[in-house]
Amino acid sequence: MSEPGWYPDPGGRSGHYRFWDGQAWGLSTTSELPGGPGPAGSAGGADGGRGPRRSRGLRIGLAATAAAVVLVLVAVGALVLRERSRATVDPAPVPAPSVTTPPSTAAPLPTGPSTEPGPDPSGGPSGTPSPVPSAEPCLFGSPYSRQDYPRDDRVHGGSLSFPLPAGWTYPGRQVDSFTWAYDVGEADTQVQQQWYSTYAVGAVSVADGFEDPAGAAERMMGCTLASSLYRGVTSRTDLVNEETSVGGYPAWTLRSEIRADDPRTTSGGDTVQITVVDLDSGEALAFFWGCAPLGDAALTAQLDEVASELEVG
Repeated sequence: MSEPGWYPDPGGRSGHYRFWDGQAWGLSTTSELPGGPGPAGSAGGADGGRGPRRSRGLRIGLAATAAAVVLVLVAVGALVLRERSRATVDPAPVPAPSVTTPPSTAAPLPTGPSTEPGPDPSGGPSGTPSPVPSAEPCLFGSPYSRQDYPRDDRVHGGSLSFPLPAGWTYPGRQVDSFTWAYDVGEADTQVQQQWYSTYAVGAVSVADGFEDPAGAAERMMGCTLASSLYRGVTSRTDLVNEETSVGGYPAWTLRSEIRADDPRTTSGGDTVQITVVDLDSGEALAFFWGCAPLGDAALTAQLDEVASELEVG
């Protein structure tokens, strides 16, 4: 699919279209195509939205085909009516239910407490591990779609940046795990043979359902637990779930302890922080994502430090 144009939304939103520029998907979707239908399999391509023109002969052929279909339907309808008109033995009438029948008084079955983790009303840590329901991977992003940023000692993405820690790898090795995001800048350091401490910044699209910082942080945590970053997740305990700010812009920070039976690590899981920032773009929200292995005091302290040094730009 190399031809630029409007195509059905790869995120699965029925009736919505997203623009493909030949290399990456756009952030926003639309339900009204500019210029009408485009090339086959898409909506509005490089021809400016003009669809293929049908010849007069093709229109005549289609009209003749439609007329033939109508004649066949009329003939079939006549046969059906003829069959129904034949004498049949009427079955015994089914008595109507009594209008005096009282409604059922059976008590509803208990549903039990919800297993879906949610924000603590007080804004503080929940303190209680929650079982994590299974979820489908979030595959509607394009993490390698990058904007232009200055080449300095910071990692940029989604119009946010953080200082690159000494000795860390940048670009990192976990970018393709952020399948729900765009414009991802990621750095990491190897903790075990197949386990990394990771920091990332990027953007999520409002059209993909990330509509406000609090809701986006919760949804991103769900996407995280369903991604290749973790296997065998057993519980999540929210440590921080509160309104914050970055560079004067409203934000929401969600920090959770994620425990997993993952053969790639002996730490038992990670502390994961997600901070989502509303930069008033109207189409996207910026985010920071960071993790540190459980029980690693040095990397947890570094996560705190890096998260506190987020900047817009």
